[in-house]
Amino acid sequence: MPKKASTEKQPFAAEFASRRIKPAVKNQIKLQKKDAEANGDDRLKQIFFAAAQLFCEQGYDATTMSDIGDAIGVTKAAIYHFVPGGKQDLLFAIINYGMDTVDEMVIAPAREVEDAEQRLRAIIINHAKLVMRRSTEGGYNPVTVVVDEVASLSPAQRKKIDQRKRAYMDLVRETLRQLQDEGKFKEQLDVTVVAFSLIGTIIWLGHWYRPDGKLSSDQVADIICRMALGGIMRS
Repeated sequence: MPKKASTEKQPFAAEFASRRIKPAVKNQIKLQKKDAEANGDDRLKQIFFAAAQLFCEQGYDATTMSDIGDAIGVTKAAIYHFVPGGKQDLLFAIINYGMDTVDEMVIAPAREVEDAEQRLRAIIINHAKLVMRRSTEGGYNPVTVVVDEVASLSPAQRKKIDQRKRAYMDLVRETLRQLQDEGKFKEQLDVTVVAFSLIGTIIWLGHWYRPDGKLSSDQVADIICRMALGGIMRS
């Protein structure tokens, strides 16, 4: 598969770096991030994770910038230092940060794989593991789940997010079409339906996977991959 020329900008998170909170939620966030650095990119990631978790716990509209600052032990002014545009820009930055990690951990490695079946396998396994990597004990990945709040973005911000999603979906569809051309794709299936179903299954892991469950993230990723390939590949 031909590799695309490298025209991507610096990851969005790197560019950003140049109701009351329930005590249990606040303490959990502080415990998870207690060793984080107090400045630079580490602080920004700390803000992203804390904000995303609070958006999930109590809703985007109900969460204030002061809530986020309280959760990580900084002032509201400190949050605005990193995200001058306010809560909507913070949500936009979190979603972009999540998509930056997908670019780095899923899309870029997949583009290096010439064989379509192996590329699809890499997409499924790497994305599933990425979603599960930051799942909380409550059974969800805040950065993944917060994508559901995309309606709270401005029209211009939603357009940019949609463009990034479309680029990823195009890679998956291109991979499936290659399998189709090679006669490996089940004839009765539709490429677009399969592509959206695959990504939807992976993203939904962010809503239910618990790191303390009986199966490891590797085992869950393998099951999903076997299920997906078994359902779309010809015997």
